[in-house]
Amino acid sequence: MKSLQQRLSVALVISLIIIFPTLWWLTDSTMQDIAEKQVVSHLAQEAESVLAATQADKTGKITLKTKQISPTYLQPFSGQYYQLHSDGEVIRSRSLWDMELTIPDLAEGEKRRLYMSGPRQQSLLVMAYGYNKHDRPLVVAVAEDLSPTLAFIKPFQSRFMLIALVMLLLLIIVQIIILNNVFQPFKRIKRQVNALEQGEVDRLDTDVPKEVSPLVEAINWLLDALGTQEQQPVQLSHNYLNALKHVIKPPVAELQRLPDEKTVQSEPDTYRSLQAQNADAEHVFESAFWVDPDPSIIGSDIEREILTLISVLESMYQEKNLDITFIMPQTDVLLTGSEDMLELSGNLLKNACKWAQSKVRLSVEIDQAIHLSVEDDGPGISETGMIDLAQQNIVLDQATSGYLLGLTTARLIAQQHGGQLKLRQSDDLGGYCVEVVLPLA
Repeated sequence: MKSLQQRLSVALVISLIIIFPTLWWLTDSTMQDIAEKQVVSHLAQEAESVLAATQADKTGKITLKTKQISPTYLQPFSGQYYQLHSDGEVIRSRSLWDMELTIPDLAEGEKRRLYMSGPRQQSLLVMAYGYNKHDRPLVVAVAEDLSPTLAFIKPFQSRFMLIALVMLLLLIIVQIIILNNVFQPFKRIKRQVNALEQGEVDRLDTDVPKEVSPLVEAINWLLDALGTQEQQPVQLSHNYLNALKHVIKPPVAELQRLPDEKTVQSEPDTYRSLQAQNADAEHVFESAFWVDPDPSIIGSDIEREILTLISVLESMYQEKNLDITFIMPQTDVLLTGSEDMLELSGNLLKNACKWAQSKVRLSVEIDQAIHLSVEDDGPGISETGMIDLAQQNIVLDQATSGYLLGLTTARLIAQQHGGQLKLRQSDDLGGYCVEVVLPLA
C-alpha cells in the first residue's frame, strides 16, 4: 500500500508531465501561427501588386506588366510564386516553371488559405483572392515557401523544449522537497505513537497541522478516557490474562477428568497423585487468572467514547474509506464502567474493520436483555471456521486469522457480566456478525 506522500508525489509528477508537453505544443503552434500570419500579410501585399500589374489588351486578353512585380517571380524555384485565372486563362510566374497550382474558383471578395507542395516539394502557403477587374472575374493566387520561416523558428522551438525539460526536472525536485517538509509533522506523530506504545509518553503533541488535529485530539481524549499511562499496562495485562485463561482452560479441564478414567482408578497410587496435583493446579489456575466477577449493570453514558473510537478506526483504515454506522437507542442502561463496554466494542469493531470491504455496523438493542451486534460486509468465514471459533479451538482456517484473541477477550468480558457471545453470518451486510447478549440485571 502506497503512502499518502508517494501518492501525492506520483500525482504531481504525472500532472507536470501532462502540463509541460501541452504547454510546449501550445507555444510551438503559437509561434507557427505568428510566423504564418506574417507570411499571409506579405502575400496579401503581393496579391495586390499582381492585381495592379494586370491589364487587358485590345482583344480582351489578360496580360501582366512584369516590370511592376517583384523580380523574385522571374527566378525559377525562387520560393515565391503567383498564378492568375480569368475565364479559363491561366498566367503563371516563371518561378513555377512548368508546374500549375490547383486553385479553386472564387467570387469577388472571397479569399482562401491553402497548403500545397511546391515545384521542389517545398511546403507552400498559398493565399487565393477573388477580384473583378476589367469587367471580368479574376482569381489571383500567391504562394511562398514556408521552409525558411520554419527553419528560422526551429532554434527557438529547440531552446524552449530544452528549457521546459530543465524546468520540469527542477519542479519535480522542488515538489519532492516540499512534500518532505510538509510530511515532517506526520513523521513526528508516528514517532510519538511509537513512544506512546513504549510507554515513554502519555499523550500526543497537539502542535500538528489542522488537517490531523481532530484525529490527534480524539486519540488524546481516548487515552484520557482509558486512564493514565500507569493504569493502562495493568488493564492490558488483565485482558490478555483473561484471554490466556480461556485458551488454557480446555486442556486443564481434560487433565482434571483423568482421575475419572477407569484405567487410572485401577492404579491407586496414580489416582491419588493426580487428584492431589489437580487440586493444586486448580488453586494456582484460579489465583493466576482471577477476574472480578461483578456482573452488575447500571446506567453509564458511553456514546461519546464509542463515537470517538469509531473516528479513530476510520482514520486507521482510511484507505478502505469505511462507513462505520453506530445505532443505539436513547437509554441509560449499559454495562458497569465504560472501559469494559469500550473494550468490548473496540475488539469487535477492530476485527470487523480488518475484514470489511466498505461497511461496518455497530448496533445496540434493548428488550429483556442488551444486544450488542457488530457486522461487516467482508468475506465472512466458513461453517467449519464458525464452529471452531464458537468452540474456541486454537487451529483455525487462515481466513479467520486475527479473530481469535479479540473474540476471546470479548467473550471474557461478556461472561464476566453474566452474558454470552454469539457468532453468525450477517443477514444485511453479508459478512461476519458477532452478537453479545447481556442481562439487564
